[in-house]
Order: sequence, then C-alpha cells, then structure tokens
Amino acid sequence: MSLKINTSLVTSMFASALLLSPVFASAQTVAAPTLTLSINKTNIVAAANLSYDNLPTISWTSANADSCQAFGTGWSGTVPLAGSQKVNPSVTTVYIMTCSGATGSVIKSVTLSVTPPSIVNSQSANVLGAYTQITTNEQSPNTTNADTAKGFKYNWNRILQSGSAYADDISALQRALTFEGVYAGPITGGFYGKTLAAVKLFQTKYAIEAIGIVGPQTRAKLNALYGN
Repeated sequence: MSLKINTSLVTSMFASALLLSPVFASAQTVAAPTLTLSINKTNIVAAANLSYDNLPTISWTSANADSCQAFGTGWSGTVPLAGSQKVNPSVTTVYIMTCSGATGSVIKSVTLSVTPPSIVNSQSANVLGAYTQITTNEQSPNTTNADTAKGFKYNWNRILQSGSAYADDISALQRALTFEGVYAGPITGGFYGKTLAAVKLFQTKYAIEAIGIVGPQTRAKLNALYGN
C-alpha cells in the first residue's frame, strides 16, 4: 500500500503554524519608535507677562516607544509617551525629546525664539539680548571667537551622542562649542542636555541636519575648524 502525501496541504499547514508562532508574530509587529513634536508658537517677547493660557505649548505623541526624555529650559527629564507642556523661557531655547523602544530611538526638536524687549535699560537686558543674538545665529555663520580659540586644536574620530563615555573627546567638543558661541556651560566631559542642545545649535549654524549627534558631517566641520 502506497502513502500519498498532499504536499500543498502540508505546505499550507506549515505556513499557518509559522504565522501563528510567537517568535514570527513578534518579529512582524516590532517596529521602530516614532515621535511627533510640535510647538504652537515659535517666537515670543521676553518679559511679556503672558497669561498661562497664552504661553507657548509643546505637544508630542510617540509610537512603539517605551520611554521618552525631554531636554530644555523648564522642561527636562522623563515625560509621558504623549502629552503637552507649557514653557516660558527667558532666552531662545531648543527643546529636544528622545523616545526609545525595543528597536532603537528617535530624536526630535523644536526651537522657541525669544526676542528681547524693545527698550533695554539694564545690564541684564543687554546680556539677554546678546545671548539671544548668538542662539538665533545672527552672527555670521563663519564667525568664531578667534582670540579665545587661538591655539586650540583637536581631531575628533568618534561618533558622539548623549551618554557617550569619551570624556576627552566631549571636553574638547564643549570647548569648541563654547568658541562657536552656542555653549555656555562648564567643561565636564559629559554629553548630556546642555551639550546636546549646543550640538544642535552648532549643526543649525552650519546647515547640518540638527539631530544632536556628532556624526560624520558634524565631525568633519569640527575638524575643519579646529583639527590639527
């Protein structure tokens, strides 16, 4: 007696079993995290005494993410996967959010420009105006503090991003960003919120995609400016 096997039926049964497999289903459903970040106002006047309802509002939604972190004046730390936040900075501020999931992370940013009052009658207001001018890139894109930067040389060879452990590279990066007028923090060798925001400002200044990561393009520009 011969045994005939219906190969089409076996193939169909195998395919069905594979599709129902938890491993296969997991591979199908895991997707990269996504993030939508927006702000309803992009420019305000400093010391304008806006009511709470009229303050700039940052809104965001994410998908396929397990956690989200925010960076920016008055808005930092762990945040929900979706929500909104009122902000009222005294100077131009880049607000950054990064969301992470099982398959990676995504980073987005929005910028709120702060214009100084039309009548400046105090030293602090003058300082505010100067800082706003720097952070909105009103300086020439090729301008650096030549006297301060004189003699500073460094070559960057690694990708640097938030949490990177290369203290020497990051310390040199913070010095360069200081010379570029986009960083006013201490030289710590740690890549966190202030350094991340400064890298994005540097990238914007030189028409590089502002993602906050020192990748090949940003590294090439740094080495062109400060390399040996």
